Amino acid sequence: MNKSSFLKTFSISVLAVWFGFACTDLTENIPSELTDETFFQTEEEFIAALGDAYTTLAAWQNHGGLFALNIVSSDEAAIPVKGADWDDGGIWVQAHRHTIDSEHGPTNGSWNFLFSGVSNTNRLIFQFESAVEAGTADPELAEAFIAELRAMRAFYYYFLLDNFGNVPIIDDFANTPEQPANNPDFQAGRQQVFDFVESELLATVDLISDDPRGSYGRFNKYAAHFLLGKLYLNAETYTGTARWADAETQFQEIVDSGNFALMANFFDNFATNNSGSTETIFAIPYDSVFLPGFNMHKMTLHYAHQQTFNFQDQPWNGYTSLQAFYESFEEDDVRRQGFLEGPQFDIGGNPLIDDEIGPGHHIVLTPEIDAIRMTGAISRQQGVRFNKFEYAIGATPELDNDFPVFRFADAILSLAEAQYRQGNISDALMNINQIRDRAGVAAFATLDDDKLLAERGRELYTEIWRRQDQIRFAGHQGETRFNDAWWEKEVSEAFRNVFPIPFNQIAANPNLTQNPGY
Repeated sequence: MNKSSFLKTFSISVLAVWFGFACTDLTENIPSELTDETFFQTEEEFIAALGDAYTTLAAWQNHGGLFALNIVSSDEAAIPVKGADWDDGGIWVQAHRHTIDSEHGPTNGSWNFLFSGVSNTNRLIFQFESAVEAGTADPELAEAFIAELRAMRAFYYYFLLDNFGNVPIIDDFANTPEQPANNPDFQAGRQQVFDFVESELLATVDLISDDPRGSYGRFNKYAAHFLLGKLYLNAETYTGTARWADAETQFQEIVDSGNFALMANFFDNFATNNSGSTETIFAIPYDSVFLPGFNMHKMTLHYAHQQTFNFQDQPWNGYTSLQAFYESFEEDDVRRQGFLEGPQFDIGGNPLIDDEIGPGHHIVLTPEIDAIRMTGAISRQQGVRFNKFEYAIGATPELDNDFPVFRFADAILSLAEAQYRQGNISDALMNINQIRDRAGVAAFATLDDDKLLAERGRELYTEIWRRQDQIRFAGHQGETRFNDAWWEKEVSEAFRNVFPIPFNQIAANPNLTQNPGY
């Protein structure tokens, strides 16, 4: 199934997506039109019904939720306050400095987003199983779709595990309590979520499609292997017990499958029309009409960049990279071209002007940022901007680029790390140097934690993995790299390696126990 047919199949569901829900009550009414005895008769009808499991992902990348919370709390990005712009009650400064509390809005948005995915998959599993029990659906036909939904539910729970740690496990739509509890023991609860994700993926990996191209945009066998690999790669963080060999097994399965290959051009993975990338294991097939929600261009570019790309709307002049992160790229690293730095020009080659800085001032984006809270108009041009994804000329506020949630280059780097952690340095170097060769930089002759973490950052920036990666590596000043000090941030406490359970959720559901430290 290509992107076009995927979007046609799901277009009705996509247009019905609502992003304003709250998820402390995970019960839901069953839409009668999906349980009629005339439905679930064909594969196409099952696929159409899957929509709600995936349309939730439209909120994956856009501003204010999980994507923003993860990259702004890491050392790859910041949203500096620029005079009167971007203060937003201090929420992005708090994320940067690791001082958020349970009333932090983006944290609540992330919780709602992930639990909406849980709720939708639970409902669909119930509907499919009910149709089978009623004899109105073919059990053999339904089996693979139910397995796919269970794997997608594990996907949402994996990110709940990673971001919040100890959350309620809801896997029975018909008997969901209105106020589900998490485990009052944080670590025991996190172990339970880990075990649930692992068991669901192991139970479904061989039941779902093994054709990543034919099931494009849907959770397939190799996406399940990838997610299991991530679960095991971070197992020591989540449970206290390392699972490096298990991680290696899962990523090796992807490498050995022969279904994936590195693209010759790094940036082809992020082009406007990138559905043909041989690196894509699992992607969100964003579309400006049928699946809107990808607006990185608006989030990062200067207001005047509207004239560079003939955008239909003006960008917001927000997200920047940190100077140290940007300068970790060697000068000849092709991936460094995924940032905008220096003098900026319009589509005709004329200087971009910002009269707020000064009459006729030519915009020059600088890696240096004076402070996380800045005054003065010069702040409007500080910080290099993200340009990794192609910004199409004339783009609407919504981009058409697909977002590669799971990418083959990450599988290779994760395999290298699992090998490195077990002392197999030669194979780890062979794998990581594939990535460096594509980037046009010299091969590593030796490998250590600093090199491995930095290479992951250079390859995977703005793909939502940096916070997780920093937490997995031991810190130089704090407990982990995530707790270390960096620009405008002091050493943070280890309990901040997960986010607080939002105040709104606990207020609505007093059975929830807050994470330690908050």
